[in-house]
Amino acid sequence: MTSTVPVPNSATQAPVPARKKGNFFANLPVRHKIAAALGYMTLPFLGLGITQTMGYYQTYQQSQERLDIASLYMPMQDLQKNLRYIRGSAPKEIDGRYVTAIQDNMNALSTSPAVENNAELQEMFAGLKEKVDVVLATSRNNAATATELSEQINAVLEQELGPMFSRAAATGNLFATTSGGEHSTSDLTLLSSQILPVALPESGQYIVQSLQVLDQVQAKGGVASEAQRVKIASLLERGEASIKDISARADTMFEEFPEVKATLKPSYDKMLTELNNSYQLVRTEVLQKPRTNLTSAQVLKRLNPILESQYGAFSLTTQQLRDAYSKEHETARRNLLNLLLGLVLAAITLFVLVRLLVNAINRPLQQLTQAASALSRGQFGVRVPVNTSDELGTLATTFNVAAAQLEANERRVEAERVEQERLQNNIGQFLDVTMDIAEGDLTKRGTVTEDVLGNVVDSINLMTEELGYVLGNVQKASSSVTSGSQAMLATTSQIQEGTAMTAAEAQRVAEQVQELTNSVRQMAEQAQASADAARQALLASQQGQEAVTGTLDGMQNIRREVQGVAKSIKGLGDRSLEIQEIVDTISGIARQTNLLALNATIEAAGAGEAGGRFSIVADEVRKLADNSAAATGRIAALIQNIQAEIQDVVVNVEESTREVEQGYRVAGSAGERLRQIGELTQQSAQMAENISSATQQQVQGIQQMGDAVQQIAQIAQRSEASVEQGRAAADQLQRLADQLNASLARFRLPS
Repeated sequence: MTSTVPVPNSATQAPVPARKKGNFFANLPVRHKIAAALGYMTLPFLGLGITQTMGYYQTYQQSQERLDIASLYMPMQDLQKNLRYIRGSAPKEIDGRYVTAIQDNMNALSTSPAVENNAELQEMFAGLKEKVDVVLATSRNNAATATELSEQINAVLEQELGPMFSRAAATGNLFATTSGGEHSTSDLTLLSSQILPVALPESGQYIVQSLQVLDQVQAKGGVASEAQRVKIASLLERGEASIKDISARADTMFEEFPEVKATLKPSYDKMLTELNNSYQLVRTEVLQKPRTNLTSAQVLKRLNPILESQYGAFSLTTQQLRDAYSKEHETARRNLLNLLLGLVLAAITLFVLVRLLVNAINRPLQQLTQAASALSRGQFGVRVPVNTSDELGTLATTFNVAAAQLEANERRVEAERVEQERLQNNIGQFLDVTMDIAEGDLTKRGTVTEDVLGNVVDSINLMTEELGYVLGNVQKASSSVTSGSQAMLATTSQIQEGTAMTAAEAQRVAEQVQELTNSVRQMAEQAQASADAARQALLASQQGQEAVTGTLDGMQNIRREVQGVAKSIKGLGDRSLEIQEIVDTISGIARQTNLLALNATIEAAGAGEAGGRFSIVADEVRKLADNSAAATGRIAALIQNIQAEIQDVVVNVEESTREVEQGYRVAGSAGERLRQIGELTQQSAQMAENISSATQQQVQGIQQMGDAVQQIAQIAQRSEASVEQGRAAADQLQRLADQLNASLARFRLPS
């Protein structure tokens, strides 16, 4: 069994359903159920065993009863023998040993189990005892004659003791065949209960009755009458018939059972021989002789000794019967013991088999139960050993497969939990990065992982890269705008200074022209002025020419500066168009970012609880995109204003350029005129006489020059106003660039 694995914190256990109450059998443990089922299955065998045991026990009891009855015959036959001894003795010659023996026989009968356990035999024994007590009392007291004592004994033998033999056999069912199938017991029983107990006393009784007749014969001199002879012959025939009955039954038994013959035949032969001899003696002495000297005392002396042979055969018969029933009892006892031993062994074997079967079923079930309990506690590494290929083995295999699946699921859940923690850590790191990005640090980059956040982080990194690139370009463009606006301010300052100088020079030229006009007028008025005045005029014209030349130079500078301003403003316009393109790109990126953030929010909502923080990140990204879009909108508005103002400046500068060109042409014309004036003045100096004729022309030329100078002054003033507007536009562009730089200053761009 593999080691158990503790359940993780993230694992949730299903609620344990309440155990339903069942019936008594349903609430038993499995081992008890199996034992009960096997016990129920063994009930027929148990019933059969009990029935068999009862049968064997009944047989054993019957054999015991038979043995007790057979054992009862010994004191009964001894009692019969002892009574016959007393009957064969004269009252005065009764031996006391026989009386004692009879008492011992009665005591043995009274304590015999057969008598104690049978009410009928007890009743018969009570009658027997009563009459035996009378006989014993008569014997002790000599209160009766021999005939009376003989009649009392005959009454005991015929009425009590003889029927008791037969009744005992019937009570013990001794006539039935023994369990061993030996039919000899029935013959032995018949001999012991009905033939010998009756025939032997009868044979003796007939002899005794014959002896009574013999006493009558002796009383008449030893000669028997015919009647006496007939009576004695009849008694002898009846006695011999009893003897023949014993002989016939014995011969039949001996023929059927040779083993019994070997034991009993010698004693039976002796008994029958002595009985026949006794009868033959009486027959010979009384019936065959006309006069007999034989007395009853002589016959009794010969009869009493042969009682031993009679009851010796009787004793051997009852002993043989007792041995047969003892053997039957021993067989029954052995069978009962064997059956009990077999039942005990069967019970032990059944118990062992049941125990093995219960263990074979219960142990895997206990292992499954313990494993299932451990599994319910989250120990997914538990396994059940599979030692069989039956249903329990299949169940154990299925359990192991299920446990392995649960363990794999637990590992997967643990891996998912670790992945989720890693994802949460990545989300936390990404949130920190996005917060830094939201605060303007565009140098931060999220770590691209292989999970679901990796694509988003990669997209955000790409967007941040592009945003940094765009903002860098915007910053560069803003710097260019700042530089251009500063250059424009410097240029406009120079233009303003140049126009101011041009205006001053134009004013000065105008004044000089005015002076020249006055001089020319004076010269016109004083046509006859001296050469000094002509030289002064020449000097003035030279100075005017120099002034015009300076004006031309200033105008040339103004034209160059205005052209430079126009180029700068045009470049600023182009830069503003580039900024507009960058702003459009930023707006597109902001829209894409907003769309990506919206898609990320939808994906985070689909991810459930794990995507909650990712949804926050996506929302922050969307807000950042909105802020970027708003900022780019403001930048676009500013750029549009700058473009509009730059367009105005371009228009004004172009107009100023045209006016400067026109002023330059006028100044050139004025220079040409001043050159002509110089030539004229020189001619005037050279040809003073021609001053008067040329004065009017000079006045007109000077007047035209004054107008041109006035126009130059006006153009310079207008140029100054235009330059002032350009300066204001450049200053506003400077402020817009500063605002843009201030907005971009919060962003930390990658180098």
